[in-house]
Amino acid sequence: MHRLLAALLLLGTATTAFAEAEATLDRTDITALDNLTLTLEVDDQVDNRPDFSPLHRDFRILGSKRTLIASHSSSGREVSTRWQITLRPRSTGTLEIPRLLLANQQTQPIAIRVAEVSPAMAGQPGASTFFDSSLDSRDVYLNGQLLYTARIYHRDPLPQNARLIAPSAGNSEVHELGERQHYSGEFRGSSYQITEQQYAIFPSETGPLIIDGPRLQLPRTAERDLMELQGETLEVEVLEPAHRSTQGTWLPAQNLSLEESWSPPQNLRPGGRFTRELTLTVTGMPAGSLPQLVSTDSDDSYIEIQNVSLTESASQFGLVSTRKETVSIEPLGSGDFSLPPIDLHWWDVGLDRARHAALPARRFHVEAPPLVDSAAAGLGSLNANPLSGPRLYLLIGLLTLLSIISSLGWLYTWSKLKKHQADNSAEEKEEEIRRQRKLLLANDRAERNTFQALAIACQQNNASLAKARLTEWAQNFWPERHIDSLEDIGDAARNQTLDYLILDLEQQLHDDASFWQGDLLMQAIDALRRRRQHHQEAPAQASDASFLQAS
Repeated sequence: MHRLLAALLLLGTATTAFAEAEATLDRTDITALDNLTLTLEVDDQVDNRPDFSPLHRDFRILGSKRTLIASHSSSGREVSTRWQITLRPRSTGTLEIPRLLLANQQTQPIAIRVAEVSPAMAGQPGASTFFDSSLDSRDVYLNGQLLYTARIYHRDPLPQNARLIAPSAGNSEVHELGERQHYSGEFRGSSYQITEQQYAIFPSETGPLIIDGPRLQLPRTAERDLMELQGETLEVEVLEPAHRSTQGTWLPAQNLSLEESWSPPQNLRPGGRFTRELTLTVTGMPAGSLPQLVSTDSDDSYIEIQNVSLTESASQFGLVSTRKETVSIEPLGSGDFSLPPIDLHWWDVGLDRARHAALPARRFHVEAPPLVDSAAAGLGSLNANPLSGPRLYLLIGLLTLLSIISSLGWLYTWSKLKKHQADNSAEEKEEEIRRQRKLLLANDRAERNTFQALAIACQQNNASLAKARLTEWAQNFWPERHIDSLEDIGDAARNQTLDYLILDLEQQLHDDASFWQGDLLMQAIDALRRRRQHHQEAPAQASDASFLQAS
């Protein structure tokens, strides 16, 4: 009997341990032109995309979005996953959302009713107002440019308050190119006024891509019942990257140019600064996807990115993006210096082959401090004017006396060697302290550089770049820890606010990175840095005092 009760208890526990999956719809009565939002939710974290293939029989999948919902309680951290799928019916009548498997749990089926739409409402060719859409290609590389042209044929002028909404394609970026064009034309022998608008679409995932056509919203009038008109849904294939550089960058473009402007001072000395300006212009990519050009890692110079400017404009070939970096360079010593070359490997989508743009290594000279120059000038003067006669004998006598004094000093030093062994040990300790301080200064400089790069990424609201820069900064902020991922950063920081912001960053990268804002992440990182600086002030002062006493 006890065994039976224990088995039933274990069975009940195992049953409740399964995550519950739920499916809901925003509405169940629609027309053939309407879109439908299906929401799936499960009380667990689901990283892999569920199998949505059962939906393809009756619906087109226009896009999907995953959301992680996290909460903290006394029992620990609880996470649920929500998927929102945008659907369009393939036919009319009574359709069904089938059972879907989510975290090993099945959802319940849901029935919907799809009504017919009249030809005038559907905006079919030949109606008083209709769409004609076209693409420049039926396949496109990942992150490459797809040109979508929408033409609205209308017999009467469009009202001033008519609203044209851009097409959507899942998580892809969509940019409106230039102003709308207005002209006249014919369709099947009938005259029409034509309004044309072009868009640039940049896919973010490989595989089939469904492009939901643009929508034209018209006000209701006594003569017209049409309220909204939507263009045709098109499908393209998004191809895998054909080539990646050794740095992991993938730049599919129509054209790419790399230019620089710099002029180091003629009499540059240690501590002096000069600026270098780099400009990258790319046709066929958004500005936010352009890579950083300058590396701030340098052992002999302090390199600081002072400003990054991103601009976009439209051309007949699509979107033209420009990234301009203004860099400050401060040499840390004297002699000959070299800035490394800048190499960019990109893919010419017109020729369908890899190409290369580069700037050569730049060299500059830093003069020695004036004191060294004066000593060298004095020595050169001595060599140019050799002494002779009595002055020569006097110089020989002085050098002989100096040699005797030096010998006596050496003998004195040698006799006191054993006595100074303890002092030598103290000097070794001081040297070790100096070495540790040099390492600390080098690490602090690397931390400042990576923090500055992270700040730029956050100011630009560039989620993917911020993720990479956040990992680089954390590796320098916690050099004693092994950090390779955002999860490692959360373990090192032990900060609940930063945990939430990292979770939000991951979520936006998975869904739509264009909506991410980096100001809160920047505030949290800045608070961590200021807190550490406050904790280090007292030990640093105590260390300086002990060092002065030892001296």
